[in-house]
Amino acid sequence: MPDNSKNFKLSLNTLSKTINSLLNKKEINEENLIQIEQWLSFHLNKIRIRKLEDVSIVGEKETDERTKKDGVFIINTAADIILDPGFQNYHNNYTERPEKLNLADLIEDRTLNEFNSAFLEALSEKRNTKAEVLLKTGINQQRECVLEFDMLASNIDNNRVIVYYSFKDLQHVHLADFQSIVLNNLPGMDVFLFDPEYRYILSGGKEKEKYGLTNSNFIGKTLFDVYPKQDQRRYFPFYNKAINGAFTEGEVRYKKDVFYIAAAPVKDIDGNTLAGILISQNVTKDKILEEKLIKSKEEAQRANKAKSIFLANMSHEIRTPLNSIIGFTDQLKKTNLDEQQQKFISLINKSSEHLLYLVNEIVFLFKLGMDKVYIEKTSFSLKELLNELTDVYTKQAAEKNLEFKITTDKTLPRFVKGDPFRLRQILMNLLVNALKYTEKGQIKLSTKVARKTKKVVELVFEVSDTGIGINEKDLPYIFDVFEQGNKRTEKIRGGAGLGLGICKKLVTLFKGNITVTSRKNEGSTFRVNIPLELAEAKPREEKEKSYNLDDSLLRGKKILLADDDKHNRILSELVLKGWHTDFILVEDGAEAIDALKNKQFDLVLLDIHMPRKNGVDVVKKIRATKGLNADTPFIALTANALKTDINSYLKVGFNDYVIKPFYELELYNKICNILQIENNNIQSPGISEKPVEKAAISDSFNVQDLEKTAAGDTEFFNSMIDNFTENAEALLKEFNEGLINKDWKTIGERAHKAIPSFKFFKLAGVASTLSKIEDLALRDQQFDVLPETVNNVSSQIEEIVKQAKAAKR
Repeated sequence: MPDNSKNFKLSLNTLSKTINSLLNKKEINEENLIQIEQWLSFHLNKIRIRKLEDVSIVGEKETDERTKKDGVFIINTAADIILDPGFQNYHNNYTERPEKLNLADLIEDRTLNEFNSAFLEALSEKRNTKAEVLLKTGINQQRECVLEFDMLASNIDNNRVIVYYSFKDLQHVHLADFQSIVLNNLPGMDVFLFDPEYRYILSGGKEKEKYGLTNSNFIGKTLFDVYPKQDQRRYFPFYNKAINGAFTEGEVRYKKDVFYIAAAPVKDIDGNTLAGILISQNVTKDKILEEKLIKSKEEAQRANKAKSIFLANMSHEIRTPLNSIIGFTDQLKKTNLDEQQQKFISLINKSSEHLLYLVNEIVFLFKLGMDKVYIEKTSFSLKELLNELTDVYTKQAAEKNLEFKITTDKTLPRFVKGDPFRLRQILMNLLVNALKYTEKGQIKLSTKVARKTKKVVELVFEVSDTGIGINEKDLPYIFDVFEQGNKRTEKIRGGAGLGLGICKKLVTLFKGNITVTSRKNEGSTFRVNIPLELAEAKPREEKEKSYNLDDSLLRGKKILLADDDKHNRILSELVLKGWHTDFILVEDGAEAIDALKNKQFDLVLLDIHMPRKNGVDVVKKIRATKGLNADTPFIALTANALKTDINSYLKVGFNDYVIKPFYELELYNKICNILQIENNNIQSPGISEKPVEKAAISDSFNVQDLEKTAAGDTEFFNSMIDNFTENAEALLKEFNEGLINKDWKTIGERAHKAIPSFKFFKLAGVASTLSKIEDLALRDQQFDVLPETVNNVSSQIEEIVKQAKAAKR
């Protein structure tokens, strides 16, 4: 029986005869030849794949002159290793190269002479040399290796030498076989190599098989032989640019598919184009996905636009009537009311404020959902922010007979960089919740430093209460928007469940986190972790002046007001009359333009949404005409709370804005500041040329706001006055001690903390001087003028304490 080798040779002879007989037939045509070529190509591919199954088959055919390198060293002319990419793969104890290592250190001593000889010859002769060495690949381990010094690729001028290494014990198959297999089986793409005549030298890839073509259909043929004219016009620009030496790419539609085409020239060492290579990849699925993404993006943009329109309309429709309610209530407070009427007015006012709060929260929630809320980075004082919160919530807690406590970490940085407005919003929401759900006990705000580096401090804010608490099962849902734990708070809690949801979203924008622990009927603790950058100092802020309505500073000022809402015009007429202004009211933008053409005004108040011409149109037209009122200040009266809208108003020419609903004093202050009206009784908090001035003598203890808040409750009325006098006397004591000890920091901090309570009782002059003391002590550090300023205001406070005690009932 013949052995396997003889049988194999017989089979090959039979196959050879069959192919020869086919080729020798006279009737054979080009189509038959292509079929034979395809058959041979198919089986050749199978042979190459079969070779991969047994490396030993091809391993024996490895030639001495191997072209494959196992790795490379980049060294300098002293043989110090500069780079050794991938050598750790061959060295079992070489996870990280030492800072300084010479290639000779990796070579066994007995082959070091071969290395040195080849290296010196390469450097002196400037030609490629080789050295067979034992390369160290571990502790007590070495492998036979060929080092090749490639001087053609090296850059001796820059002290760089390229050294390739090849291990003799590695077995390799012929790369050409692998390359051919890969080339013929590229999924989803085709590859072509073509000459300057656009004739295909090489063809690879499997994508063409979808259209009944094989690689054999291309070899030896030109672009014009393979493709019809319509397809030639699509492909020719890519082939032509590559042959002309340029890279090009783009997309082409072929049949029902879309292909990404990339073509590039193949150049010789002198830069002459010898051929071109073109890659064609099927990107149909990617294009479908891209179209879907574009469509989804457009739909999302349309939805966002619809949300914005709805938000603006909803805000306008609610805020406009609310402006009338709050405005008329504000005016009604000025009339003579009995005790019951005052109580009714107080209830209307509180309900209006609650409705305004809900509107603001809903608008803000929409803004969060549309990614229109950003965390700004400005320097601010944490202590100032916490002091402001203390002033507000100490008073609110006292109204419910609750104790308000605040504790602060001694290592708290003085200044940080972040968004003080949003941080205040988070803490206020948590404090409002704590007050709302606590009937007895205390509210506590604590601030701690969790971690501090040179640039960042991580702060922990905790708001705890002794309120009704939260059931454990409801805790996972407490931060969900519109969730209010209604199962656990069905009859006790009320509201829309917005505050905590907003807190969660804002804390996330700060890159922080918020958690809660609680026990039913014992209380809750909300913990907020927020990282903030450290800052050296707080930038100086220009503070707006505060004015007193009783001073009639707008008497005789010519004011134009345009508003299409009848109730708002009636309210405006009442307010402007009360200010003794010379005013004109119109109901739309067209009437406003006519009025502005015929009369010079000191100030113009424009509603944004009006028929015929809106507020923006009016400002654009007046500013553009350079006429009578081109430089007159314009204030936008708007119900739009989106920052993008407000910025657009300022860009077209408005000087400022007031968001509806607004209080009379808010609008009054805005107008006085814009017109830069000076008031002898009130000074700006900024430092003047003469920093030492007495507080305004006209300051007197005013209980008007307290009467409204107390709504006839004499006990509450007296307790608030007692609270004021106690704090004022404590302030005097601390001022005196501070002057004796020259403790300017304490004086500044106590002055800042006292400002809100003096403002509440309309002691604007004293409040202004206290603000000046704060600036002198904490910011400008003009300590030499502080004693006289503090002594002057102390005299005023002593007189005010007497007035306050006399005002009790």
